[in-house]
Amino acid sequence: MTDVPSGSVEVSADTSGPDEVVWLRAGAIELGAVPALGGRVLALRLAGREVLYRNDALLDERLHRRPDHGPEPDGTMATWRNYGGDKTWPAPQGWDGPGQWAGPPDPVLDSGPYGWTVAEYGGRARLTMTSDADPRSGLTVVREVDVETGTSTVTVTHRLVNTGGRPVRWAPWNVLQLPGPVAGDGWFAGVDDSAVPVRGLLAGTGLPKWTVDAGVARVEGQDVVGKLALPGASGWLATVSGGYTVTQHFAVDPAGLYPDDGARAEVWLECPQERGIESLGGLRPTARILESEVVGRLADLAPGEHTELTVRLSVCRSAGTPRRVRPAGVVLRDLTAENTATGVRLTGGYATFADGDVLCRVLGVDGRPLAERPVAAARAGGELSLDVRLTAQPGAHAVELRVARPMGPASALDNAMISPTLRDSGSTSS
Repeated sequence: MTDVPSGSVEVSADTSGPDEVVWLRAGAIELGAVPALGGRVLALRLAGREVLYRNDALLDERLHRRPDHGPEPDGTMATWRNYGGDKTWPAPQGWDGPGQWAGPPDPVLDSGPYGWTVAEYGGRARLTMTSDADPRSGLTVVREVDVETGTSTVTVTHRLVNTGGRPVRWAPWNVLQLPGPVAGDGWFAGVDDSAVPVRGLLAGTGLPKWTVDAGVARVEGQDVVGKLALPGASGWLATVSGGYTVTQHFAVDPAGLYPDDGARAEVWLECPQERGIESLGGLRPTARILESEVVGRLADLAPGEHTELTVRLSVCRSAGTPRRVRPAGVVLRDLTAENTATGVRLTGGYATFADGDVLCRVLGVDGRPLAERPVAAARAGGELSLDVRLTAQPGAHAVELRVARPMGPASALDNAMISPTLRDSGSTSS
């Protein structure tokens, strides 16, 4: 079990630089946002380790703009100031008409200043950042960022509000920039059994290569500038890089209408280029970056109406290959439950998102609970290797693991059928 510190929520504002920087600290997690720079979250640290991409040429470690802040923007991708971090855009993106968002760059939603407020309540804090009204799209973007002590999860609500005078159709689009994975690391996404769960979307220098196996799409680190769409995304994404895993957990609507011909998620890779890419408006990448993107449903909005997308962004110290992402953590090794001569042996591997007790609930053939007991301790952002033995329960058919916190409901972690295989595996515990 990895030891990651916990603690209370702390909120502070750094006004010593050219822009206010808002810091939220909740135990293992430290988050920094710069509302003046497009409402971006530009730092996310687990026990001091930064996991987001930040453009070091534009911002220092305090998230202050450097004196040499790059060329003056002229409305083209060649001069777009890509600060990095986590942001909210409207989708679909394009330059063909008023129904497409012609950005970045964009002077209001992407690069304009956002107003902000912070509320603290019961071991939690919420930072709300609100853009100006954008006359092109008719939208105002509202970003709600929630942190909670005892977890390594940040919940971000991406809200698009029609503050214009006409009906509009848009989808919220979460763009999370992370350091590009190197050999051995990669980006993973749960996918359904649709005929085309992944497809190429945009080739700058080419399309990223991908594989799909056992309901998981995988994109390894590679030298390419290009993008994939995932019409079959099932509700989780995970980026493994440098010994840490960053996950995004979100709801999907199988009947919903999504931008880019049904893309529920997208992934963009870029690597340094010697010159600008003409087909991308002169964009010249200077760093290895991965964008892990969650796309919401398209919504028809009358003036005053809104649509929103909620993404649970979690961090853990793990270099393992994700098999699934559940509300309580990442499944690294599937749960097994084997009947033995001396009881039921449970094994599995996880990275968990909250401090608490891992509870094992034993279920009968009808799905009703027969018993429940703690089997391990979970730590926010830490790894857990499970190997325990339980006293046999008459009529037991399956088990499920949940992480229970001191306050709030327990969250699902994994489940398995009990194998009828009999073998002596050692002592039992209750």
